[in-house]
Amino acid sequence: MEHIVTFLPGQFAKEDFFCVEMTGITYPDSRYRIERECSDIYCLEYVIAGEGQIETGGRLFRPSQGDVYLLPVGSAHCYRSDPSHPWEKIWMNVRGSLCDFLVRSYGLGSQTLFPACPILPLFQEFLRLCENREENEEALYRRTPLLFHEILQNLAAHTEGQNSRIPQPAARLRALLDRHLYDSLSISDFSREANLSPSQLTRIFRREYGCAPYDYLLSQKITAACMLLKNTGLSVKEIAYRLAFSDEHYFSNLFKQKTGVSPGKYRCSQPKK
Repeated sequence: MEHIVTFLPGQFAKEDFFCVEMTGITYPDSRYRIERECSDIYCLEYVIAGEGQIETGGRLFRPSQGDVYLLPVGSAHCYRSDPSHPWEKIWMNVRGSLCDFLVRSYGLGSQTLFPACPILPLFQEFLRLCENREENEEALYRRTPLLFHEILQNLAAHTEGQNSRIPQPAARLRALLDRHLYDSLSISDFSREANLSPSQLTRIFRREYGCAPYDYLLSQKITAACMLLKNTGLSVKEIAYRLAFSDEHYFSNLFKQKTGVSPGKYRCSQPKK
């Protein structure tokens, strides 16, 4: 048995950017099973009670009460309730370029299970907004992408707090990239400091964070650009210059590729303060 809220194509004005297909609650059912050969959505779920099993990428996971799991676009997966202790869970199926961007930016694409992550209220607020969409459509379209972003932020922070296995070179390079968003940075310089070749360092970084160092840096620069567009009066050209892009047009094209809209349209879409 499930409580499901669905959205038809076209109900989200910018569905290529962010779109909710379904969200809801699954109640305990020992026969519950979902299988997808190549998922076209991000499946993000919080286990309220009970247990279940996920098979994806040749690995087996057993989420239980308080755990969160993320199954990304393009994944082949199968998940089902534990027959003797079936789970109750709250979930969302979403898609869009914003989802791609955020999952990649936070390095969450290669991680499935997030144990003991206390973020149930965020899922509950997300579902409540979708249930009450006719009462306040503006809040639905404005808040749901922000809540999705906040959930991923929490998953990333929770993971970093619990995870001490990341090799020092990868962790140090990520910290270095974060400190140099407004600079031009050479990975070769850091690889010499770490006594590793650029290809070795890139391989280690990709294994831990799901993307190459340069792709991570670009994603962080786009995140910074969003903040500058929203909170300052700097021109697009000035923002491109501050973020060490040599060409304003390259920056604008990259921004649209990552977010689905041009810098100018992104700025116009932000609430006036």
